[in-house]
Amino acid sequence: MRVSDAMTRSPASCEPNTPLRLVAQLMMDHECAAIPVTESGKLVGIVTDRVIACRVVALRDDAPTLPAASCMSRPVITIEVDDTLVDAAALMEENAIHHLPVMERDGRLVGIIAQSDVGRRMTNREFGALARLTSIRSRSSCRSASTLVKSGL
Repeated sequence: MRVSDAMTRSPASCEPNTPLRLVAQLMMDHECAAIPVTESGKLVGIVTDRVIACRVVALRDDAPTLPAASCMSRPVITIEVDDTLVDAAALMEENAIHHLPVMERDGRLVGIIAQSDVGRRMTNREFGALARLTSIRSRSSCRSASTLVKSGL
């Protein structure tokens, strides 16, 4: 199965100067946990709900007014639209991340795939392994999720 079969197409995105209050509003409006940050159409970062909560709100009183660029993760780990879900699971595992912006070969952002999108195509056991492997606390204690899912994806 390909990333294009499971991704969210045309994801909500923001500019680097977008205030975090608006980024959080985008997450709420689009029922997502990650917003790609683009500048002149080029992907430059990604902001997740966890980053907003743990790196900004927990530490700063001015969080709502800070720009997305102040806390976006970069460089951004991405995947191509024609890659497999096994590739996506492996990238998530290797980098302990839950969201991958999906790029067309020409560098355009065309989608986003979340761990939950991949998980819907796995058995419960495979998804549990992927969730443990992408968890910050338990990365080294589990077998490879990409090995577990190769037969099913």
